Amino acid sequence: MILQLLTLRDSAFKNFSSSEKSHVQGGLVLLLTGLLYGSLLLIANRSYILSFETPALKWAIVPLIFMVSGLMMAWLTRIGLTLVVWAGARGFGGEGVMGRIRPFVSISLLPGLLAAPLLTGWQMNALGIVLATIGVFWMLIFHWKTLQTTQQFSKVKAGIAAITVFVFFVSIYYLVVPTGAITS
Repeated sequence: MILQLLTLRDSAFKNFSSSEKSHVQGGLVLLLTGLLYGSLLLIANRSYILSFETPALKWAIVPLIFMVSGLMMAWLTRIGLTLVVWAGARGFGGEGVMGRIRPFVSISLLPGLLAAPLLTGWQMNALGIVLATIGVFWMLIFHWKTLQTTQQFSKVKAGIAAITVFVFFVSIYYLVVPTGAITS
């Protein structure tokens, strides 16, 4: 079902919304996303990690710190994005029940992984910019369909709400992400 959600099928959004397993699946996808974020951080900081002389630091402690950082980054992003999507739902007249929105937001972080190499400074080239753009627009459409499904918004209302959420979230992300990650 997760793959069908990621391919943006309307029926998958409806089925996932009514599924009792959506919270468990959302949590597992969040865990996977955090591990992928952590892995990207390990790759981006490989030379730094290998610069440690102590084997315990080089092969266990520092990599573990980066993996935990990836998990925390995914978890905190989900909290912030859930709050922003909830606010968008409430602001446009929806119920805004966080429990229905949260599993969708967990899954919406997967397309955001396409932007991770750009944000870590690992892939600062045209390909990185294209991948980040695809990931951001994929997330935008995902939230559009999420709001349409969970709040019973019309396509237009859900689209406007998703764009509003997107602008607000990107503004916050721009303030939080270190400037060196986006430039240079």
